Amino acid sequence: MTIERALATAARVRSHGGHPVYTLAHLAQLTGAPWEFLRDIVARRRDSYLDIVRIKRSGEMRPISSPEPPLMDVQRWILRHVVSALPSHDASYAYQEGRSILACAEKHIGARWLVKLDIHNFFESIGEQRVYRLFADLGYPRLLSLEMARLSTRLKGEGGRPRRIFYRYRDKAPYSVARGGVLPQGAPTSGALANATMFGTDAKLKEFATSSGLVYSRYSDDMVFSAGPTFCREDADGVIQHTARVLDEVGLRLHAKKIRVIPPGARHVVLGLLVDDAGVRLLPEYRRRLEVHVRGVQEFGLAEHAEYRKFDSVLSMINHVDGGIAFAMHVEPAFADGLRQRWNEALSSSGYPA
Repeated sequence: MTIERALATAARVRSHGGHPVYTLAHLAQLTGAPWEFLRDIVARRRDSYLDIVRIKRSGEMRPISSPEPPLMDVQRWILRHVVSALPSHDASYAYQEGRSILACAEKHIGARWLVKLDIHNFFESIGEQRVYRLFADLGYPRLLSLEMARLSTRLKGEGGRPRRIFYRYRDKAPYSVARGGVLPQGAPTSGALANATMFGTDAKLKEFATSSGLVYSRYSDDMVFSAGPTFCREDADGVIQHTARVLDEVGLRLHAKKIRVIPPGARHVVLGLLVDDAGVRLLPEYRRRLEVHVRGVQEFGLAEHAEYRKFDSVLSMINHVDGGIAFAMHVEPAFADGLRQRWNEALSSSGYPA
């Protein structure tokens, strides 16, 4: 790259708030990763992910793609210095500092109707070509944009022929492959990149909601529309159909089994939190689960309770309860503070430092 082109690239990227990067070799130098390692990933000769399966609250299995440490470090650098410059819509609440599940749920306080929708295979439906466009729009060179898109995506499933832009560099690098990558759930870059690709979709859905007297929010793949008392089932059908059309424009679709219309009088749950006229609270069953663990350790001890509840280890149970109490602290501090004190006492009495 000539000095003139480098200066022009730096000016373009800085104007969008990004960190100048010129080539894959430059990215390797900035991140400390071996250039050959990055080249192998970009050329799809190396799959640097560990497959992990996590069990969701519903009992379903969630596959997680955990990057190997060197790739994880590179993705964190890209997230901090490149992806952070990408815009995220104000209706989106996940994967952003200062935004939370609680803040998202609070948008729907006082609602009489809820329409809850889920995007099917959210991350896997966002391909490397859309990710490439995000980097290119920030002003990065086309070849580097392709390379960063490959570093942020993973091959999965069968795909069609890559777009012609990927053949432009055929003489410089063996980057033409028969399948395109998708955002891997588990990579540090995936959430922010998904938000950025959804910016236009979020804008359309919020505009539709505002013009219809509704409130719209999205937390990752969970979308919620809330409405007042004049709303009805026919209106809900219209919201669902309109959302499906808007998603279809960008290659996304609704999860048909997760469409929920919640009428007045029913329990309103948004992202696992109870929402009513008084505000946002923990679900009673969530509070009970935490109290059961604390009481079980108090009465029977750490090892005994962990074994009875079928945790993999004592440490995994402690981390589980600690995380649950930490989440509760954001929603109901008075309840969580009292429970935290009991939990610490239970740990101490079992010989484990709180």
